[in-house]
Amino acid sequence: MRLIIALAAYSFIALKIGWVGLLNIFTNLSISLSSQNLFWFGFAIMLMPLVWALEAYKWRFALSEYVSISFWKSWRSVWYGVVAGQLTPNRIGEPIGRLALIDSEVRGKAGFVAVWCSFTQQVATILFGLFSIFWWLVVNDYAVLPSGVPLWFVFFTILCWVSLMIMGIVKVHWIAQWFEKFGWVKRILHGEKLIIDFSASTFFIVQIISILRYIVFSTQYVILLKLFGVSASLADLYAVVGLTYLFSSFIPTFSASEVGVKAGFAIWFASMISDNAVGVTAASLFLWVLNLAIPALIAAWFPWRK
Repeated sequence: MRLIIALAAYSFIALKIGWVGLLNIFTNLSISLSSQNLFWFGFAIMLMPLVWALEAYKWRFALSEYVSISFWKSWRSVWYGVVAGQLTPNRIGEPIGRLALIDSEVRGKAGFVAVWCSFTQQVATILFGLFSIFWWLVVNDYAVLPSGVPLWFVFFTILCWVSLMIMGIVKVHWIAQWFEKFGWVKRILHGEKLIIDFSASTFFIVQIISILRYIVFSTQYVILLKLFGVSASLADLYAVVGLTYLFSSFIPTFSASEVGVKAGFAIWFASMISDNAVGVTAASLFLWVLNLAIPALIAAWFPWRK
């Protein structure tokens, strides 16, 4: 299924931009790197460490009730999670990868904290995705869905997804205790007790950080779309990005196909305001390299220090 989705995504992009368009991506990049755009390219690149600094702080803050780690160790742990995430569908291995650089005495709790943090990020994605749907349907009066796809089905799916995320966030202590009943989990924990509970203030702060992080990396995407020649208002571009992240989060992908799926959705939604499929693909690819590929290449060497 993942292979079919990946092939479908890349086929859709190939049909949209063609082989000539694929070659034009590099031409588009060289043209975009003109002197007047260098500042904005530099700004988009400088937002990358901010994206991960927010995630590292969120991870460190959420862990603080169980273990104290430095900001630098938190950052390294988060980036090594990116490495593991690249090898698993929808980056579900990312929380597990983070545990490699966490003390073994609290890895059980840290694992649930990592999943809990990813749920809060997903809530931010859904929140801005719903804002984007509202923008296209109510403000711009555009049809954002293919013909034949009922709107009620989309909202029902999103509602179920939100319910699962909220349940995972609110009932994390119950889920942890349920897992602790399994014998194989007890053997992995080596006597560690999964007593997990977050205060309302902790949840609020972590959720705010997730929202801020979403705003930063979506701003990167908007800047790159602008630089690669996708002409539209900022509000429309943010709405395109919001729909892209929302719908691509429902699709099972591996790292190699993730950028293709996101680019496919971005091309689909951006077609409402622009026919520049080459620019959308270039922006999606550049963002993936910047925010995921480079951190993974660097962090793959972190465990070799021990």
